[in-house]
Amino acid sequence: MTVSHQESPGSELFTVIERGDVEAAVAQIDADPGLVQARDPALGSTPLIFAAHRGQTPVVAALLRAGADVHARERASDSTALHWAAEAGIPAVAELLLAHGAGIEPRDEWFALTPLGWSIVVRWAPQRHQDRAAVAALLRAAGAREDIFTALPSGPEAVRAVVEADPAAVHQRMGFVSARMTPLHLAVARGLRTALSRLVGYGADLHAHTDDGLTALALALARGDAAQVEVLHGLGAREDVATALVTGDLEAMATRLAAEPQPPELLACWLALAAKNGRPEAIEVLLRGGAEVDARTRRLLGETPAEVSALHMAAREGHVAAVLALLAAGASVDGCAGPGLPTPLHVAAGNGHLEVVRALLGHGAAVAARERIYGATPLQWAEFNEQAEVAALLQAGVQDMS
Repeated sequence: MTVSHQESPGSELFTVIERGDVEAAVAQIDADPGLVQARDPALGSTPLIFAAHRGQTPVVAALLRAGADVHARERASDSTALHWAAEAGIPAVAELLLAHGAGIEPRDEWFALTPLGWSIVVRWAPQRHQDRAAVAALLRAAGAREDIFTALPSGPEAVRAVVEADPAAVHQRMGFVSARMTPLHLAVARGLRTALSRLVGYGADLHAHTDDGLTALALALARGDAAQVEVLHGLGAREDVATALVTGDLEAMATRLAAEPQPPELLACWLALAAKNGRPEAIEVLLRGGAEVDARTRRLLGETPAEVSALHMAAREGHVAAVLALLAAGASVDGCAGPGLPTPLHVAAGNGHLEVVRALLGHGAAVAARERIYGATPLQWAEFNEQAEVAALLQAGVQDMS
């Protein structure tokens, strides 16, 4: 599913902003200034955030004239309009927001970064990107403070200044949407090989795990970056279950799991990663090694934060063999994500994964389950996303129930 504004206050304003009809949006705001208070029912977003991210400067100006709260935060992500203008790299919008007192230091929940971090690190909608460097310059000129994540791409002097001011900065983590990466992980992910030894020298933990269960070495191996792997080995990085998982060494995985019991939360991360990547053989090794089949990790389902099972991950990506392996091991077919959250059947249906839908239905998945954001069933997710084959299969299931 994607964002829906039907039957919500201000729904037409959100619709015309999404459609890019700037004149119609400005006309609506001028006619009814109270629309600035509208909230999208799915994300809890505001018209100002929608217009800022889409670079609609006249709409942003009209909303601000009408009294829009420049500090208002989107409920789903705890981000502000300035975060989204920074992510898209729209200097004119950022200037307007700053001129109206937008805060430059609030951190969001998804990435745990300030607007400066969103202009440098976050890559949410690359198709909208314009001039992120110009927005970063604006934010710095306005007094935005560097943190370790914004300093990394700027080079050694910027990193040194941050660490001298706060030696604990090397242990800082990003938000859950970034798998709670440390600066060392981010350096690997962005190919900043020369930063690795510097960060370790400042005390970075070579063996810290992300929320995907990856050490810096495992992440470099997953990226196929031989140069970074060599540097990390030279710095003392050890092979572990994560490195065996990403290289497909099942024997090493099993041996290491047997030799040293792992924390349940780390096992859950590895199981989710194996499911997401469609690795049924790795799933079986992890389950034998102590992973709980219905263990949950925090992820986004669409744009909704949820505690999801490995089955959700496999279903979302369409990995039928992984789905079947989890179900055979006793996974709850409806995913245990919590009341009103999308089930594995919802996410498989919405993404058009016909064989996964068949597998879930064959194991008794709840065809009539409704999630609370849209109040929609798996059939409605399939229909909304124009997944005709899946919709036909689910429609037959609904008729069988009646």
